[in-house]
Amino acid sequence: MTSYQMALRRHLGEYKAQRLGIREAGVYRKTGRAYQHLLPSTLRYLNLLESIRGEFRDYLRHNPTVRLHPDFHHLNSSQALAFNLFYPYLSAGGEAARLLAQVLGLGGDIRKWRFEYVPDAEEGTNVDVAWQNSGGTWAFCEVKLSESEFGGTKPDQRHEKKFHEIYSPRLHGLVDERLLEFNEFCRHYQLLRNISLLATHADSHVVFLIPEQNNALSPALHAVLGSLAASVRHRVHVAYLEKVLVSIKNHSTLNPELKLYAAQLQEKYVVKSNTKTPPNMAIQGRALAARLLRG
Repeated sequence: MTSYQMALRRHLGEYKAQRLGIREAGVYRKTGRAYQHLLPSTLRYLNLLESIRGEFRDYLRHNPTVRLHPDFHHLNSSQALAFNLFYPYLSAGGEAARLLAQVLGLGGDIRKWRFEYVPDAEEGTNVDVAWQNSGGTWAFCEVKLSESEFGGTKPDQRHEKKFHEIYSPRLHGLVDERLLEFNEFCRHYQLLRNISLLATHADSHVVFLIPEQNNALSPALHAVLGSLAASVRHRVHVAYLEKVLVSIKNHSTLNPELKLYAAQLQEKYVVKSNTKTPPNMAIQGRALAARLLRG
């Protein structure tokens, strides 16, 4: 376990006790062990920030293809981070959605958006968040939080067949040939299957959203980015969670409630040493819960 993972777990355990008032440890289903940074599974919806909890549960009821991961009760769930970060700004639309795209390195008004989106049924990649701007350009965003790596895959027969039939033809001309050797592809599977979407959606973009503090993700990410063809490098973006939240919180004209919401995301997801929660945050948070999505 990396030092960042340990620090984030400790931070989230304190957040759970102090902000959510939950002291009971949650259980990791694969091992049966209890951890303080996990919620009891019956309380998994507390992993959604209070300001959007009711609205997002309603969204889930109306979008049954968006399913919670089995480990959604983990406070370090990257799926929960994606929901908490993207939902209020994308659902608000207008300036809020446009600002979120902008701080992720993209432009344009947002025309439609999806969670857990499958842009290519044949290939089957499930994208954490996707949106299309008013010009028809798609962006596909992969969100990471506490993971120590981008996922690889086993070099088995099933993946080899898919590699030769789908990935290799699509990635040809997008990345260095060395990454199109099957075993090397499997090492960088998750990164490369996202990048392969550039070949199937004209002018589309891929975004990797990660914490800057989680430097374990950087080596593989930059190795693959360094292999990109110059013609597509501008279509692949790396955004750092901490900087995204600061940009939103400090934006001059954004709705004040949405700026405060960014501060609440910072409180939950950004590990800070020797700092305490501002005493008025709880009061502001209760007021925000009543106002945020009211319009």
